Order: sequence, then C-alpha cells, then structure tokens
Amino acid sequence: VSEPDPNHTLEERVVHWYFKQLDKNSSGDIGKKEIKPFKRFLRKKSKPKKCVKKFVEYCDVNNDKSLSVQELMGCLGVTKEEGKAETKKRHTAPKTNTESTSSSRQQVSKKQG
Repeated sequence: VSEPDPNHTLEERVVHWYFKQLDKNSSGDIGKKEIKPFKRFLRKKSKPKKCVKKFVEYCDVNNDKSLSVQELMGCLGVTKEEGKAETKKRHTAPKTNTESTSSSRQQVSKKQG
C-alpha cells in the first residue's frame, strides 16, 4: 500500500483509495465491469433509486464509458480550492438582489443607530 499524498485532503485521500480498490487492472480508469461494486453501493444507499442508473453516465464527462479519478472526484463533489477541499453544493439558490440589498440596508441602519 502506497503512502497517501500529504498535500491531499482527507476527502481526496478517500477517493484515491477507493478508486485504487475499484481499478482492478490498474489502468488508471474504472471500466464498466470495475464500476459494478460502486453501483451496488449506490443502489443500497441512494434515494431515489432511479438516480443511480444515470449517475455513472453523469460522471463520465468525456463519454469514454469509464471513469478517471478526476471524473469520480468531480462527481462526488471533492474539489481543491485554495489548498482546502470543499464539497460542491449543487442545489443552492443564488442570492437574489433584493436579499443582498435588504441585508446591506440593515447593516447601514445599525451603524447609524
């Protein structure tokens, strides 16, 4: 077992470790047969179940029918930002202009009062 890269966050280390477990032929990508244990895990843990069917296709950005470690990390939301890993929030609503205006008005009124 190789030592994990100390520059990687815990999340990145986990994804790299799991990727190596799935990549049985050490090809650097996870093929259709190698992805089966991951899909089984997803089917057990995911709700709604129908999301699992398209999950791998969604992750496969370059449509080569296999997943690279970068594709898996991106799909799981593990990214590196300013030296720290962050989980992507896919379904957050953007702050509307009225929300930011009202909050800045409250701050101004507090300073004046």
